[in-house]
Amino acid sequence: MKNVKGTKKVFIIVGPTSSGKTSLALDMCEKINGEIISADSRQVVKYMDIGTGKVPVNSKIKIEKEYGCWKLNGIKVWGYDLVTPDQYFSGFDFAYFALNKAREIIDRRKNVFIVGGTGFYIDLITGRMIPSKVKPDLELREVLESMSLVELQEKLREIDGKEFEKIDKNNKTRLVRAIEKGLAGKVNNNSLPYLKNVDYVWFGLSSDRDLLYEKADSWVDEIWDSGLIDEVKFLLEKGYGESRKLGGLVYKTAVDFLSENISEEDTIQRIKYDIHAYIRRQQTWFKKNKEIMWVDISQDGFKEIIYNKIKENI
Repeated sequence: MKNVKGTKKVFIIVGPTSSGKTSLALDMCEKINGEIISADSRQVVKYMDIGTGKVPVNSKIKIEKEYGCWKLNGIKVWGYDLVTPDQYFSGFDFAYFALNKAREIIDRRKNVFIVGGTGFYIDLITGRMIPSKVKPDLELREVLESMSLVELQEKLREIDGKEFEKIDKNNKTRLVRAIEKGLAGKVNNNSLPYLKNVDYVWFGLSSDRDLLYEKADSWVDEIWDSGLIDEVKFLLEKGYGESRKLGGLVYKTAVDFLSENISEEDTIQRIKYDIHAYIRRQQTWFKKNKEIMWVDISQDGFKEIIYNKIKENI
């Protein structure tokens, strides 16, 4: 795992939803003895498998669930099922877990692949972003989460006009956290256990948006026919109906469907539109990182291109 300078390589595969990141990573891990750390803010949650893409639908991939990890076709995938839907789990928490896990994998003389679409998580792991020292205020957060998007926007504008100008104003979670920071009291003095003597090698999967939307739409149709609604019913029966996680992508609209607030056809279409918007946000985030080597998934032999580049770095 060492190059001529003595540094280890950690491979990162990013890209929007449904671009094939996990499939590519599994292929690469099989070829060069690797393990995967999933960097996805929804896949950390237990019981939310179908709607987060943890379970590959219409696939021959063999799934085995072991203590602490899943195995997909025999390849270990870490970062699934870390918390229940009602547990608080921050970006700091994930980065702390992922960095320690990466070090453990390296110590076992295996290659590390960090794979996912949550750019915030990945930037925390790699040190591109420094975690906030503000501890979460769960009581304040509960109050803020009961507010409307417009109310949150106005509150942040009052507290921190500069942050308001920079933030994604349609992302309720980010608005809540920004307000929390602006009203901060308690400080978290913990630091992350960053990896030493490591170079990150970045790959990004992309294509024109029409193809990405088409792949995402196909995935939505597949999960709808593969048990999504049963999964949401199970979560509601377990008492997680008030969880923020069920108010997120895919699940919020499925809950509305079960409440008979929306038809099946409109539910599926709304989920597709929401994912299209999410894809655009992911692309905007990753575009800021100039280290990423982008590969078009519509290009013949794109996996071979990435494999050859990886071989140069091990």
